[in-house]
Amino acid sequence: MMGADGKNELAKHGGDLRTLATRSGRSLEDILDFSASINPLGLPEWLREVVDAHLGEIAHYPDPHCRELVAAVCEKYPVAPAEVVVGNGSTELLYLLPRALPAKRVLTLEPGYVDYARAAQVAGLPLERVMLREDRLFALDFGDLEDRLQAADLVVVGRPNNPTGGACEAHALRSLARRRPDCWFAADEAFADFMVRPDTLIENRPENLIVVRSLTKFYAIPGLRLGYAVADEAVATEARGFVLPWSVNSLSQAVGTAALRDKAYAQAARQYVSRQKARLSAKLGDMRALTVFPSQANFLLVRVEREGFDAHQLARQLLEDGIAIRTCDDFCGLDRRYFRVAVRTQEEQARLLGSLRVALGESDARPA
Repeated sequence: MMGADGKNELAKHGGDLRTLATRSGRSLEDILDFSASINPLGLPEWLREVVDAHLGEIAHYPDPHCRELVAAVCEKYPVAPAEVVVGNGSTELLYLLPRALPAKRVLTLEPGYVDYARAAQVAGLPLERVMLREDRLFALDFGDLEDRLQAADLVVVGRPNNPTGGACEAHALRSLARRRPDCWFAADEAFADFMVRPDTLIENRPENLIVVRSLTKFYAIPGLRLGYAVADEAVATEARGFVLPWSVNSLSQAVGTAALRDKAYAQAARQYVSRQKARLSAKLGDMRALTVFPSQANFLLVRVEREGFDAHQLARQLLEDGIAIRTCDDFCGLDRRYFRVAVRTQEEQARLLGSLRVALGESDARPA
């Protein structure tokens, strides 16, 4: 994608360890990655067994309809197979929606996931950014959003939102969608499984609401790429026409099917992330040079308050210690003071906190 200045514009994401390794002169294994928000529990115990059992299937084309995976989605939620669209990661589905729907304009909430806006621009649709106010802790003002709506708008909402971590009330979004049947609403629930009460908009879903979910973050399989969307049958049918043939490989389908049926891992992960997030938030909040924002996801948005020092300088110093964080000034509405950190294990978080204290000159803060 080319910007107005003629330069190639690519969205920046967390987890780019190869670039960080090159920049720091370290190996991939020697970088502690807080920039990508992946489940700190790691791979489910059954994953290798499932991969081994299905390894022989890579000698054949994968099921283009992802039948077993779709069936697992329908077991988990009250939806019909015709309402489910599977993709090579939730981002693929977010990119195809502006093309699959007869939308005339896309509205994004900012700061928000950078690919929402890129997806609109790639589809050639006008974009309106609705700014979330920091003095309201980046909470969505439904009145402001509704006042901006025009017929045939597509509104994309992160729930929880990335990078702020806030999640709008499900009933409020459902109500707005029902009041505006002339618009479409896409809820990105990529991080919804990490919520303490993971209520999903899939249930009691208005016809003009599409829910996009990711399996890669919660089940710690970002290298496999897997996501799905649930939508009205007519919308889902149109969307499937934009999915590339054999988009989802056989191993991803098998792992995703097993993941959706594993309730024990999901419960353990939510409890663990909730405990570690509370601990990390409190310890970061103890530091005079940082402001931490509340989050319902498995990451925290943080602002540097030290004059003459910003998140990029902090990121460089932490990388010298082999720790990666996600600077956030490429998110619309945020500047160089902001960064995002993932929730990880208690031991890993202690290492981050120690390095932060040294970098910020707060060695007198309470220990990790």
